[in-house]
Amino acid sequence: MIEPRHSSVLAIVSNLKRELKARGVRVRQLAEELGVAEPTVWRWLRGEGLTLVNLDAICTVAGLDLRDVVARGSSDLQDSFTPTQERVLAADRGLALVFFSIVNGAQREQITREFGLAADRVGSHLDRLVRLGLIDVTANGRIRPRTSRLVRWRRGGPLATAFEKTVKSLFLSMDFSSSDARYVSDMVSLTETGLARVHALFEALREDVHLIGREEEAAGLSDRVWSGVLMMVHPLQMSEVTNGLVPGAE
Repeated sequence: MIEPRHSSVLAIVSNLKRELKARGVRVRQLAEELGVAEPTVWRWLRGEGLTLVNLDAICTVAGLDLRDVVARGSSDLQDSFTPTQERVLAADRGLALVFFSIVNGAQREQITREFGLAADRVGSHLDRLVRLGLIDVTANGRIRPRTSRLVRWRRGGPLATAFEKTVKSLFLSMDFSSSDARYVSDMVSLTETGLARVHALFEALREDVHLIGREEEAAGLSDRVWSGVLMMVHPLQMSEVTNGLVPGAE
């Protein structure tokens, strides 16, 4: 039996529940297909009385790979990059593109098809990512990231600098009047504490955005497109805002 108080087990169960929610799998469905009572399933989803056999059975009903659930829910998944990993990713834009697509669920064929990269180049990138300790490739060719989906990089580090040089310009050059652009713009007066609370909301929303992505991936929707998401809040320079509006302002 799996010990529910073990932190890694709790993380696995938490990940399992997220994946079940993303796939729209209900407790009633699990109970019916597994031939057990609903309260039993609820106990399992709290980590109580859960065995590897039961966990594997739940994954089978939900169309999940037990190994993926365990790997992604394991507490040893990185939630931040090492300095070397950041430096290498920042220096190779193609490598970074492949890695972040894998973090978001892409496999080899999808990367080759959707990014137009040659198969041998993708293979080379995968080999480097394995050596960097950022992914694992199973015997059947399935790719698993060794980081969480919400892996972070250091403020002012190599990836932050690369973002400044490349990704940021993609956002700032977009046509905000385009029908496929979705954005919210506003201004509000906030303290430092208020700004911190807004940033916490961004982090929660980021998790929700990834959840939506997993739901659509699980549903097998064919019209999904890679979309950039940028959330930010920054104090305004009022002299720039009021330039030309206030007499004497420069």
